[in-house]
Amino acid sequence: MLHLIKLEMKKHKPGGMLLTALISDLAILAFVLMIGYSEPFEDYATALYVIRLLITSTFVVYASVLLSKFVVEEYRSQTITLLFLYPINRRKLLLSKLLIVGAFTFLAIVISDLTLSAGFAAINDRRPIVPEGLTADLLADEAVRLLIFAASAACLSLIPLFFGMRKKSVPVTIVSSLLIVFIFFLGGPQLSSAIGVPVALGIVGLLAAYLTVRNVETKDL
Repeated sequence: MLHLIKLEMKKHKPGGMLLTALISDLAILAFVLMIGYSEPFEDYATALYVIRLLITSTFVVYASVLLSKFVVEEYRSQTITLLFLYPINRRKLLLSKLLIVGAFTFLAIVISDLTLSAGFAAINDRRPIVPEGLTADLLADEAVRLLIFAASAACLSLIPLFFGMRKKSVPVTIVSSLLIVFIFFLGGPQLSSAIGVPVALGIVGLLAAYLTVRNVETKDL
């Protein structure tokens, strides 16, 4: 499995993924600052919530782009057939692709959240946006929430693959991720800030991944 992951990373080259993540982070930070200076946040918890929500939503959508590139497009164009000619377990090959996307999504969310939150705090010290300061209790609570949300997002980001693979369609994969994010936003703070919601969606994402790979050994391309 590790060998397959290394081959996939060499094939798709992570440089572009990292550059996209960096550009996304800069855009998110600029957007949060624009919101904050136009209408200051009530408290730090609200500011950190907005940052986390934007980061999570961004990388869930980006994960669907990666899944389209890593899996759906290869099935649609049947270039994956060349790999299947070799004595490679199809299920392990597909799982290696999902692990790359899931791990990248998790790490991107965690690193982005920590970096942008620190950047926001530094800017807030010089040009205050939030009236109150950070507390140890708030940081501890946000750290727990971040890990739970990042792990859940890495799992729920696999849901679009289930729909995309049914039609071997890149647009369906990406649009379904947009719908997930759209519903996530429409739920408001009561929905998107509750720990149970992303955990439940993460479980659904794991189920969707299982349904996608379970018959890959016998299913025709």
